[in-house]
Amino acid sequence: MSRMGKWLLIFGILAIVSAIAFGFSVAAFGVTNGDYGISIMGIDLPVIDGLKIKIGGNSMGKAEILFRNNGTNYTYEFEKDKEYSTDFDAAGLSDVKLGLASCKADVVCSDTDRIRIVYKTGSKPVNFTAELKDGVLEINENITISLFSFGSYKNSELKVEIPSELYNSFGIDLASGSLTSDNLMCDSFDGNLASGSFDLKMHADRIKLNVASGKASVSNITDESADDIDINVASGSVELNGFGADDTKAALASGNVTLNGISGRVNGELMSGTLTLVYSEWNDDLSIKLASGKADVTLPAGSGANVEYKHLSGKTDVSLDGSSVTLTKTSHADVGGENKQRVDIETASGTVRLHN
Repeated sequence: MSRMGKWLLIFGILAIVSAIAFGFSVAAFGVTNGDYGISIMGIDLPVIDGLKIKIGGNSMGKAEILFRNNGTNYTYEFEKDKEYSTDFDAAGLSDVKLGLASCKADVVCSDTDRIRIVYKTGSKPVNFTAELKDGVLEINENITISLFSFGSYKNSELKVEIPSELYNSFGIDLASGSLTSDNLMCDSFDGNLASGSFDLKMHADRIKLNVASGKASVSNITDESADDIDINVASGSVELNGFGADDTKAALASGNVTLNGISGRVNGELMSGTLTLVYSEWNDDLSIKLASGKADVTLPAGSGANVEYKHLSGKTDVSLDGSSVTLTKTSHADVGGENKQRVDIETASGTVRLHN
């Protein structure tokens, strides 16, 4: 393939990525299932494998507010800018599921034996349901969305207070708006963000983040590592702080992913964008595949790398413990200190930097 042919191929890939990212944004208020991949000169890049954004926002009938406690219903007619509230007995609560179309939400974990829900409507009619059944608290907000609606409107607000304890699972689907929480503990966290933001201080053994657009920031409130972390980004940004894990996967079509304090086995796949890894412990393999974009990896002092590099274009710079090498062709290199781990790098374009 000629040099010009290579560049045309790369620019074609970027155009596909842009279309994919735009498709996620447009489809954010429905259900998006994607399995996007590409193979370039033997470099297999799944990039976004089964990304799902499942958000409310379906067309609705009569707007109303419904609280359902183990089969008992409390129904209210919708009014704009009005506060609705209820509380349930939290005994046996094990799972929380939130599906919010357009909301500013705050989950408060406190010393309480009750579930307290306060929902304040905005300026758009909504169907809002909060249900407690068999230990599962499920809250859903659906808002009528029209592509021909213009002008600004006031978002709804939600505050959920639950006991501070370890939950089996916590799931959030957010179309727009925001979610905050300061002391959340669960075995499994599943966050789907179409737009808006997550700002979470929490711990979970398993973390899955799907981000179409917007910003997700998640910080570990414990010293314990996670079992596995799975991050999929079409656009926008994700930042994880203090989360080491046995296995971590970060797949980007575009945008930015920053993992501060990572450890364990890491697999990064980029069509474009930036992947930043800052290791707290260098103790397992690292794999990076780039169609384009940049990966920056910071390792602890004393670290070394057995680098296997496959190359179409771009370069890899390695500078560890006083040893430096720049790789621009398919090759192998042993660099740095005695604590060496295997690093597999494959680039169609873009750059990778490993350093202390």
